Amino acid sequence: MYVTIFTSRQDYTSRLGMGIYLRPRCDYALWLWNAYELINANVGYCGDELMARYLDVYRELRWERSVKSIVNLKSEMMRVRSELRRGCSDELICLANRLYEYNKAVNMLYSYYRRIKELSPEDLSKLSIAFNRYNMPLMSLRVLDELMSSSNDELKYLTFLSLLNPITWPFHITMDTKITPYLNWILMYINEHFIILITSLNRAYAISDLNININGGKVTLSNDYEFMSIMPTHIVTRIESLDGHGLIFVGNWSDSAIDFNIDFRPREGSIKGVSLDANLSQLTPIMVPPHDYLSIKYSV
Repeated sequence: MYVTIFTSRQDYTSRLGMGIYLRPRCDYALWLWNAYELINANVGYCGDELMARYLDVYRELRWERSVKSIVNLKSEMMRVRSELRRGCSDELICLANRLYEYNKAVNMLYSYYRRIKELSPEDLSKLSIAFNRYNMPLMSLRVLDELMSSSNDELKYLTFLSLLNPITWPFHITMDTKITPYLNWILMYINEHFIILITSLNRAYAISDLNININGGKVTLSNDYEFMSIMPTHIVTRIESLDGHGLIFVGNWSDSAIDFNIDFRPREGSIKGVSLDANLSQLTPIMVPPHDYLSIKYSV
């Protein structure tokens, strides 16, 4: 499974924009299962049998359609969660799966954060995900910064993907956008698919050829034709479907504004940026501010 990630922070892009082939690892799956679901990797769990059972039940619950079976699965899930709360073999894995009550979890998280320099890359990954699960995305990114200094490239990619909390359901994929206000934009290529997450006027949006659903809404665009250009300061990608709908995306990760010009005339379209949401007929932007983006949806 090949993954490439670009975002508004140059330090993240320099480490994640090179791309990597990710191989499923059952020992990572206990806390990185979200990432494996997003890249469509079939991986089992190994290590903690009770945690593996909890995650298996949760996955079955999402796909089950029988009311009776759903009731039984929920009962089983509550039983296993209770057992894990009484005695978890790895506290950070339980925190990363949000098994503890909030008040108890916060004290545990801060206790681990005080020892951040002593943690292994695996524990940094768990702690980063755990902070995000308990609605502390800025702390999560601070721990991710520490992980980015490690030599474990696989963990960097998997942890970043897991921070988006992707969950696969029968007909769509949901994502969490808690970290996007701090990053402005994220562009990911996963195998042959693309996912763009943006924040515009304090609201998050997703554009993808996958059925990604955030905030109850989604924009799905087939990538029948695609062009991508990576510059030292920014990335430009143009995606177009056979039915004439397309997208131009310019993501700037530098500290300087970059010039922008559109080399064709679309029939109609809309444009978004961090502080921009307009009709293309009303406004044609000439630059992309630092760490900002332009997303132009158009029809030809």
